Amino acid sequence: MGQHPWQRWLLLAVIGLFACLLVAGNLALSLHWIHKPFPGFFVYENLTVGPYALPQWTANGTGLRSLDRIVAVDGRPLVQRSELYEMVRSRLSGSTFRYQVARGQERFEVAIPSMTLSLNDWLLSFGVYVIMGLAFLIIGAAPYYFRAASPASLPLCFMVLAVFVWFETTFDFMTSGFLPKELRIFGLTLTPSTGTHLVLLLKTGTPLWRSHPLGLIVIYGLSVVLGGVISAAFAGPVETWILAFRAGYVYACVSALAFLVIVLMALRGNLPDLERSRLRVMFFGAVLGFFLPSLATVLNSSFQWDIPYNLALIPSVFFPLSVAYALLKYSLFDLGNALKRSLSHIALAALLLALYVALFSLLGPAAGADDAEPLIPIFFSVLVVVVFNPLLRWIERVVDRYIYRQEYDPEQVQTEASLFLRSLTSAPDLAEGFLQRVAERIGIETALLAYRPKDSKEYLTAATGPHELNLSAIAGCCELLADAALPADYHGVSRGEMTTDPRFQSKRDDWLRAFDAMQSELLLPLVFDREIRGFVSFGAKRSRREYSADDLRLLGTLTDQLALSLENGRLYEASVDALGRVEATNKKLLEMDKVKKQFVANVCHELRTPVSTIIGYGEVLLDDSFGGDRRAMLERLVNNGQELTQLMDNLLNFSRMEADTVFTQFEVVKLKEILEALQMMTQRLIRERPIKFRLNMEPAVETIESDGQKLQQILAELLTNAVKFTEKGKIEVSVRKIARDETSSVEIAIADTGIGIDERHREIIFDDFRQLDGSSTRKYGGTGLGLSLCRKLADALGGQIRVTSEVGMGSVFSLLLPLVPQELKA
Repeated sequence: MGQHPWQRWLLLAVIGLFACLLVAGNLALSLHWIHKPFPGFFVYENLTVGPYALPQWTANGTGLRSLDRIVAVDGRPLVQRSELYEMVRSRLSGSTFRYQVARGQERFEVAIPSMTLSLNDWLLSFGVYVIMGLAFLIIGAAPYYFRAASPASLPLCFMVLAVFVWFETTFDFMTSGFLPKELRIFGLTLTPSTGTHLVLLLKTGTPLWRSHPLGLIVIYGLSVVLGGVISAAFAGPVETWILAFRAGYVYACVSALAFLVIVLMALRGNLPDLERSRLRVMFFGAVLGFFLPSLATVLNSSFQWDIPYNLALIPSVFFPLSVAYALLKYSLFDLGNALKRSLSHIALAALLLALYVALFSLLGPAAGADDAEPLIPIFFSVLVVVVFNPLLRWIERVVDRYIYRQEYDPEQVQTEASLFLRSLTSAPDLAEGFLQRVAERIGIETALLAYRPKDSKEYLTAATGPHELNLSAIAGCCELLADAALPADYHGVSRGEMTTDPRFQSKRDDWLRAFDAMQSELLLPLVFDREIRGFVSFGAKRSRREYSADDLRLLGTLTDQLALSLENGRLYEASVDALGRVEATNKKLLEMDKVKKQFVANVCHELRTPVSTIIGYGEVLLDDSFGGDRRAMLERLVNNGQELTQLMDNLLNFSRMEADTVFTQFEVVKLKEILEALQMMTQRLIRERPIKFRLNMEPAVETIESDGQKLQQILAELLTNAVKFTEKGKIEVSVRKIARDETSSVEIAIADTGIGIDERHREIIFDDFRQLDGSSTRKYGGTGLGLSLCRKLADALGGQIRVTSEVGMGSVFSLLLPLVPQELKA
């Protein structure tokens, strides 16, 4: 605004000091009047009655009106106002005084008792002026304090200063007259001129002292001339002063009308969305806070309407509030919301007030109640609670439909888009589907989306309509968003906002070029994890209407959800890809495992014949003709060949079990024969080691229905392990019958006094190819398939294997088999 910071601070300091002194003096003066007698009304210095009154004051109902002149009191002519106040104060409160009153050419007399000015009376009559004056000054000076970009902030500051002086000097003007009366008079007359200056600045955007200096002189010249006339007429004939007094209020009302007309003319022009929203906010603020209060003063002073000034000025705070808000807020979202909320609540207040008046008018006389009846406010309060929210929602729908001309249902659009964003699909499909749905429902010609994941250098892009993807423009826009340092709750930026918001001033040309390249009217950032990852650009509407605050709020909410959904979609894509790779790898591993098992089976099959030949010839050579070392070598040859055969059998069986090509053939098995054969095998494996073998078998268990070959294979493996891991002691095989409720089973337990198994390892010993000591230098050999194969075979027989063991004490492996398998029972 062409001012140095020290000049602005100096001006604000002077205004603040002046305001403090004026308010302090006003409050000090008020203390001399509160709880003191007064006539029941107040008069100007020229003895005319002021328009400041409350319903409970004693002058009401006596016929005394505003601008009537008090000529005498109790037959004593009055020359100065102070005589009236001193006469009333000299007598007790409630004393009746007879006043001779002049109203034009008419003379009459009224009797009015005096009364005490309570704190409540002062607050409702003149305290309102003090509070409203301070509110005006603080609100109106805020744009200047916060360095609003508009040049209208300084005229607004001067306007609220004039209103502040006008309001704060009112009580002194009606009582002691300590301050010069010109302070209040020129505060009154300068207010309309500053309002006209303000609206012209808002419309043109350029200082008037540069573009129209003569017009500016005329505007303020009228105020100075009118103020001088009112001041000069104050001491002259009352009729002349009343005419000048009324002219001041008429001038304020005409200025308010001019303000509204200029704003309406500007709204009819071709303006950006943001400027249009600003003017709308100021228009409604001017109607409530400028035009209606000034009209009330005209109706009171010129047409004798009974409208107390102190009540009429209460809505006036809306005027500086709306102008200051419009100057400080650059977001279409904020302005539109403020306007809609104001309209809805004003309409609701008017409806509730009308409802209250109607109910009181209808029910009050019938119930014999007056305005002091407590049941009426209670009843009305209950009614407000019942109807408030439905009325407000209905009013908001009416405002949306007929004022904002909303073309869609926001709730329906949000519900549909949210359901789509919650679907589990890929990020490109989410982006394209989101743009299509939103553009179709809201009626947007073009839309563009760009999103870059955190660890990626490429953008995910999607577009609708005749849109050409410009990757350089996309990258440039993302950089601009990242450099703008926008707050976390910032919803977006419109093209109109871009031209006025100071935050974009340094790179405004770059922003506008980006908007043009993407055919954008509205740009919303995509934020994830407090970081801008991209944006959504929306072009013009098909209806050629502006984006409203509701549009921006809805689109902002949906883009917030979209950012999270895109990230989830990206993770979903990554998980699908990872799952595909895992499944492919798993399939390949299964194929390799199948090939490996088939290879092992083929090798074992091919080795079986030569190994059997070797074993056969070795057994033939083992006769009495060989002795000494040669016999030992042949025995070792045969034993190792038999172990190799057993190993190949295990590998073959394991491969068959894995390939599910092993069939179980149940038959009656003589258990004693199998165990006696295994006893011979075990004794041959023990040879000369200090191990005793014992077989304990209950007589009741002689036969069992099972697969004899698989049963013998399980027991042989368990006995082989017992011999392998037992250095000395004993190996005992116990067989007993276990009777249960419905089924009976047989338990074959093989106990040894070997090395034992730690509790932590009692399950892993049944894993495929698993040994407790898997090193190449291990003491005990084997492939780790024996126990695994035993458990699989036991499962095939309908049984199970249990193990109990203690390290250093030995182990007990128990095979539990049903006497009659379930397959045979079925």
